[in-house]
Amino acid sequence: MNLVSVDSISKTQGDKTLFENISFGIDAGDRIGLVGVNGSGKSTLMNLVAGLDTVDGGRISNRKNLRIGLLRQLPPADMDHSIREHIFASDSPLIRLIHDYERACDALELSAANKSDTAEQQRAQDNLDKLSARMQDEDAYTYEAEIQSILRELGIVDLDRKMRELSGGMLKKVALAQILIDDADLLLLDEPTNHLDIDSILWLESYLAGTKKAVFMVTHDRYFLENITDRIFELDPPDIFQYRGNYGTYLEKRAEREEQAARSEAKARNFLRTEVEWLRRMPKARGTKQKARIDRIHEVQNRKQLQQDPAFSFSVSGRRLGNKILEAREIGKSFALPGGSDQKTRGSEKPTDADRQLLFQNFTYFFKPGERIGIVGPNGVGKSSFLNVLTGKLKPDSGEVIVGANTQFGYFDQTNMEMPADRRVLEFIRKEAGEILKLGDKKNVVEMPASKVLEYFRFDGRLQHSVIGKLSGGERRRLYLVFVLMRNPNFLILDEPTNDLDVQTLSLLEDFLQDYTGCLLVVSHDRYFMDRVVDQLFLFGPEAAANDPQNKTRIEVFPGSYADYLEYRDAQKAGASGQSNHESATDADKSKRVDSRAGSNKDPGAKPASKKKKRFSFKEKREFTDLEKEIESLENEKGELETQLAAGGGDFEQLAEQGERLNEVLSLIESKYERWNALADSVEELD
Repeated sequence: MNLVSVDSISKTQGDKTLFENISFGIDAGDRIGLVGVNGSGKSTLMNLVAGLDTVDGGRISNRKNLRIGLLRQLPPADMDHSIREHIFASDSPLIRLIHDYERACDALELSAANKSDTAEQQRAQDNLDKLSARMQDEDAYTYEAEIQSILRELGIVDLDRKMRELSGGMLKKVALAQILIDDADLLLLDEPTNHLDIDSILWLESYLAGTKKAVFMVTHDRYFLENITDRIFELDPPDIFQYRGNYGTYLEKRAEREEQAARSEAKARNFLRTEVEWLRRMPKARGTKQKARIDRIHEVQNRKQLQQDPAFSFSVSGRRLGNKILEAREIGKSFALPGGSDQKTRGSEKPTDADRQLLFQNFTYFFKPGERIGIVGPNGVGKSSFLNVLTGKLKPDSGEVIVGANTQFGYFDQTNMEMPADRRVLEFIRKEAGEILKLGDKKNVVEMPASKVLEYFRFDGRLQHSVIGKLSGGERRRLYLVFVLMRNPNFLILDEPTNDLDVQTLSLLEDFLQDYTGCLLVVSHDRYFMDRVVDQLFLFGPEAAANDPQNKTRIEVFPGSYADYLEYRDAQKAGASGQSNHESATDADKSKRVDSRAGSNKDPGAKPASKKKKRFSFKEKREFTDLEKEIESLENEKGELETQLAAGGGDFEQLAEQGERLNEVLSLIESKYERWNALADSVEELD
């Protein structure tokens, strides 16, 4: 079923044509990845499909009553709203019903707690009964359970927290939860993995792979594209190229297309060479027959050239690392909590450790030449603070950092440097970073001019002479990367380099880092990028507690790639689960043997050990009761349908309808039993 039809649309921004006369369709169940260099118009195309912008030409048609959910790179939010208000701010009838039902449950509980008069409690009960009946009719209990699952997986627990209190990573999670919860037919996701920790990324990947909703997304996470997509669209202004298959298939088919284009280019050049020779020999008197031939030459000369990357290999030269590169000796860092030690030091009360958030402590490491280290851990555990301590931007609370005499940092952080908006790109790089980047090894040093380096990182001649103020956000991020590299650092630090960089630039950066001979330190949640560029890890926060649960703040060194670490972590979890099950079975077996041996020595008048039960919440109890009624009703209908089908009466169409309804009933029974079991398991006996 077609959801969106894009027919010959065009869009320009200023004097730049983003796309011209492009067409494509989005069908139900599609999982489409949109790739292209920064500034090629990916976010603009997303906004056009979402109806937030208008085309210059052509048209976009949507299926009637199509619901679209859009996740932007910087999701808008009312900072005065609570998480609950933000998540349920939807015009979806199903979402509004669930919201009203939850408020009705809260109202009844509140009236009972306040011992309101009987009439008020009855009104609250009647309202809840009415909403409960609607919840059953529209199968909203199952959807409510899915909502709770999404919130739980994303770590969103306190729904009453204000949006202004949330970190950037949690704001992204709340925005993502709202989009996934909304009853949309088509999800438009612009960089959904930015600012998410690895566990959230893995969960989102699994969720999108299993959803029935259509997905149209922009992401730099190539494992994400590989595991989710079944179509890839590549924006190459002013055209769009479409490929069937996932990211790996796209790379293969794109290579074939470029090879074909290269062959066509070679043929065109050969044709030009032959024709130029003919023109020089052409007699002056001939005019009419040769005109068509000359027009063909001009046509070939004016064709769109295939853009080729400069054929050179990056390997920074010019600054030799000394024997002492960087030494971290027993370093630690913490921050004062609100109302904690900062306030206490002003008074007579002595500050305590409980007044501070400890990020890391007692960490010692001597960096060696050529090391390639990745930093892994959830948001807020001190990864960026660690980098700032190493580079001297922050002072450690304890210990010391010693920087080698020849060590020159290149620090690509999460916030771009201020760049003059009126300065031209090439002029800025030459003045602020230098004219030349030295490449190769000590024996064979090649000097690459700034213009060629910019060209390598997708700044063509037009962009090089554009003013910085006209660049897109992604293009500025790319320019900042060129600025850092052009300064010839021998100790390169990259803090979340994959945010806001396109796949093509990431591939170029990875190629650069493959041959980089200095020290490399990278913070990233991008598994593909990390697997290509690092060979050992620093594990932060909870990630560091795998081998030492008593110390959740120190840094662990893991000798291996990101893929190695994830495999190791999964094995550890599986082993812990198996051990736990084994211990539980062993304890139960021991208990049985003890009871058996005790036999007649047991006190016949002794009362059995009392058991506590974890109680249902009011809403859970109501849902549990309703589910039992629904399952009973469905089981009865199932029996009737099976009897009718076995009898074989009625016409063919009637039997077909009964068969289809039986399949629906079986599916409903299965889903409702699954929810019923989940509720039943949550009320387990506790010693």
